[in-house]
Amino acid sequence: MIAVLLIVWVYHKIQPDKVLEDLKGANYVWVFLAALAGLFSHFIRAVRWKLLIEPMGYKARVKTGFYAVMVGYTVNYATPRMGEVVRCALKNKTDNIPVDKLVGTVFTERVFDVLVTMLVTVLAVFSQYDLIESFINNALNKAGDSSSNKLIILGVLAVLGVIGLWVFFWLKKRENNPPIIKKLLTFVVGLLEGAKSIFKLKRPWLFLFYTGVIWTMYFLVSYLIFFALDGTSHLGLDAAVTTLIVATVAVIIPAPGGLGSFHTFVPQGLLLYGIDLSLGTSYAIISHGSQMLMIFITGGISMLLIGLERKKQRA
Repeated sequence: MIAVLLIVWVYHKIQPDKVLEDLKGANYVWVFLAALAGLFSHFIRAVRWKLLIEPMGYKARVKTGFYAVMVGYTVNYATPRMGEVVRCALKNKTDNIPVDKLVGTVFTERVFDVLVTMLVTVLAVFSQYDLIESFINNALNKAGDSSSNKLIILGVLAVLGVIGLWVFFWLKKRENNPPIIKKLLTFVVGLLEGAKSIFKLKRPWLFLFYTGVIWTMYFLVSYLIFFALDGTSHLGLDAAVTTLIVATVAVIIPAPGGLGSFHTFVPQGLLLYGIDLSLGTSYAIISHGSQMLMIFITGGISMLLIGLERKKQRA
């Protein structure tokens, strides 16, 4: 339902003829390269997953992990977040590892991905502060001294950070918190515990390396698609980082596989770089559509290969 509403809202604000013209004139060699980068990121995710499973004493195979990851992503297009459960269930069938333990490893990797997203976002905001501030000021028709505004905003963020930490520790000590506060505290504590558990691995730096490779591939997906369209081919690395962050947030929203949310938020992010909504929507359609097609094809093949693996086990 969310996806449908967002898609209707997006296409109400663009020029469909211009979008269709962009799609026809796109250079799909760059789109294919971006799809390969996306596929490689999913393979490395399976390799990294194996690292998380090893300390529990189970023998996990990379190929079955990759099959499960791809099927899981495919399922997410039908039911948001259900793909993670399916992924663990399939890994249980092929490698005989308890589902509850697999769910724990997936939670840990997702926690770390959230933390990396936060880190990249903070770095991107401060590295492109003037651009973002100018965009906001223009949108609100406000003017002012950018240097003083920067100091004020930094000061406010610092104060809010200190207050947030104080409130967190104060609530953590209380025993009679409302249920919603307890759930929020559990989530935050889970984030911290999940992050710390990574450094208990036998090869934590290898885990960090694989994480870097995954996010580099994500970045390349955003960057390579720029070259598929004449109107975005001039955009640089800074625009690709911003697009990556916006796209990540869009996928987190509970819409099937980012449908609608991706097409809504990514064009808004590209407005920062002077890209109009129609061209931004063309970019979003090509980027999201190519990755979705790659996932569907690979996910379908992976499901067949999992079936063959199960037959071998029963033989």
